[in-house]
Amino acid sequence: MNNKSQNNEKNNFYILDVIEKERQRIAKDLHDITLQNLSHLIHKIELGSIYIDKDPVKAKLEFATVEQELRQVINDMRTVIYNMYPVSLEDLGLKTTIEKTLSLMGKKYNFTVVSDIDDVSCENKLIQISILRFIQECCCNAVKHSNGNKVYISLKEFENKFFLIIEDNGIGFKEEEIDKSDYHFGLSMMKETIFLLNGKMNINSSKKGTSIKIEIPF
Repeated sequence: MNNKSQNNEKNNFYILDVIEKERQRIAKDLHDITLQNLSHLIHKIELGSIYIDKDPVKAKLEFATVEQELRQVINDMRTVIYNMYPVSLEDLGLKTTIEKTLSLMGKKYNFTVVSDIDDVSCENKLIQISILRFIQECCCNAVKHSNGNKVYISLKEFENKFFLIIEDNGIGFKEEEIDKSDYHFGLSMMKETIFLLNGKMNINSSKKGTSIKIEIPF
């Protein structure tokens, strides 16, 4: 087998691996957000049905709780769908979509988000959605696992390349943990996606925080 065939086979493997891992991520999100919560709500409805004749007040409280939790499930599902492919990317462009995503994330997790996003000109939707997902993944890791309270995001365009920087002020992690820990499952996927996009990723993590620098050609 010549080098070209070997490279094609390797690229095909990476593509299939990324697709499969993305399916696993979606399945896990749907399971955690919907199936568990809906199963719990079914139990509450059954409980309310039992109370409805014996204790109507208690039954009403149960049904009120069900309504509130159902609304939360709907909101969570909207978030999952938005993360899969935000409609605003088509309508508003990458810059506005990133800023909207960061604003929602900052409010949800009570995290300080500082951004410096260029109005980039790349029309490649695959690269755009990949960059958005890189930012989402890194920011989610920062707010959930870094024990910090601030994240900085910079996206610049120079000489037909994207330069993306995501930094936090958390406790950091060891880079060798990326392929071993479930916490860094998304980072492992990022590495493979960046490889397929002919890009580069550099991670510098210490007890003072984590800095991730990504370079992607158009």
